[in-house]
Amino acid sequence: MDLLIDNDLIYGAMHEVNESHMIARYNTALKGFGLPPTKLDTFTIDATGYSPEIAKELENEDYLNPQGINRRFIILTPEQESLPSVYAKFSSTYDLMMAMYQKNAESLRILTLKDVVFGEIENSTFHIGSIDDILSIKEVEFKFRTGGDLFTKARKLKTLLNRFFTEKDSWQDRFLMNKILEYGKLVGDIRYNNIIPRNTKFELPSFWTSHFDGLYVFRDNDGSNGGQITVIGDEPNPSFLQNAMFDFTYIHRQDTKGVYQFLIDTGRISGFEPDWLKSSGLIDLRQEIYVRSTMNKLDETTDLQSLSDNQVTNWIHNNIDELSKSGVFSFLTRIQKSLLNDVVPNLKNVTAALKLMIVRANPDHQDRVLVARLLSQFADFDFFTKFAVNKQRFYNDYNHYNNNLRNYVVHKITDQYFPYRKQYWETLFSRPED
Repeated sequence: MDLLIDNDLIYGAMHEVNESHMIARYNTALKGFGLPPTKLDTFTIDATGYSPEIAKELENEDYLNPQGINRRFIILTPEQESLPSVYAKFSSTYDLMMAMYQKNAESLRILTLKDVVFGEIENSTFHIGSIDDILSIKEVEFKFRTGGDLFTKARKLKTLLNRFFTEKDSWQDRFLMNKILEYGKLVGDIRYNNIIPRNTKFELPSFWTSHFDGLYVFRDNDGSNGGQITVIGDEPNPSFLQNAMFDFTYIHRQDTKGVYQFLIDTGRISGFEPDWLKSSGLIDLRQEIYVRSTMNKLDETTDLQSLSDNQVTNWIHNNIDELSKSGVFSFLTRIQKSLLNDVVPNLKNVTAALKLMIVRANPDHQDRVLVARLLSQFADFDFFTKFAVNKQRFYNDYNHYNNNLRNYVVHKITDQYFPYRKQYWETLFSRPED
C-alpha cells in the first residue's frame, strides 16, 4: 500500500491533528468510548474522525465501528465535512455524515470552538447476525456527546432561564443568577445560539454493506417495483434466504440478466445512450485499460506505463486472438465503430453482462452513486472507474496486482483522474461529484 499512500490514493485529503489541545480532545472521545488514549503526537482523521494511525496503534481497524454497526464518530472541527470517509461497513455512512454536518452546521461550529463532539449513529440493531438485522435499519439517529457535558449544561441553563423569566423576584435570587452566569460562560446565550444539534434523525435509503460478503440493498418506496426491497449479492444461494422474516427479492450478482432488468425496470439506468457514450469517452477508457491489463496478464514484466500508442497498436494486431477470447474487446470495438459512424448498433443478441459495461446510472435517480458503484463491478478490469465510485473494491483488487500493473494504475489515476476529477464525474455521471 506504500505506493498508494505516497501518491495520496489512500488516506489522502485527510485532516492532520498535531496540536496538544486537539489531541487531548480526541483522547476525551476515546475515553468516552472506553478506549485507551493515543500516545501519538500527530495523526490524521477523516470525516467521521477515523484515524488510520490510531487504528494501527490500537491494533483495531474497527475501533470506531464495533460489530460493523452503529458507527461512532469524533468531530474536532467543522472542516471535517469536506473530508472523505476512508473506512466504512456501509456506503451510507458518508452520506449520513454529510447530511448531519449540513443540517447542524451552526451547532457544530459553536461546539467545536469549546469541546470535542462525539457519539454514535444508532439504530435498532446492535449486532448483524441475519439479513433481517440489515433490512430492519430504515432510520438512524445521531447520539451526540461532548467532553465537557455541554448539552446537559445547556439544558440546565434553559431551565434556569425559564425560572428567571417566569418566577416573581427571580432577579433577586443570587444563587439562580450565579448559576445562569456560570452556565452562560460555558455554553453561551442559548436564546440565540443553537448549541444543541436539532436534526438528529435521518432515513437510511438504499445502500451497500460489506456484511455477508457484500450486499446492495435497494428500496423502492415510490411505487416502482411494487414498493419492494431488492438485495443483490455475490453468493448464489446465501443461507440467509432460508430463515429471513423480511419480504424481499434476491438477485445473485452473476445473474446479469436479472440485475440489468431490475435496474431498467426501476429507472436506475436508461439503457443504451449513444450520445452520452460518445461524449463521455468511456469506451476509449475501457478499451485502453482492457488491452493493457491483458498485456500484463500475458507478460507481467511488460512496463505498461512506458508503452507508446504505436507499440500498443502493434501488440493488438499480434495478439488479436487472445484479446478476443472473452468477447469484451470485440464488443467494445464494435460499439466504438458504431459511435464513430453515428450508427445505432443492434444489441438484441448482446448479453446483459456486456450491456452492463456500457450503461450509466440514471443521473436523476437518488441512488445514482450506489448504482454507479454496482455497475463498476461489471467492468471488473476497469480500475479507473472503481477508484472513483467503489474504492473498497479497488483497494481489494490492488492487493492482487503485480508491481508493473500497480505502477500503471497509480500513474493513470494520478495523471488523468485527480487533475480532472470534477470533469470526469460530470461527463460520466452528468453530476458534480456527490
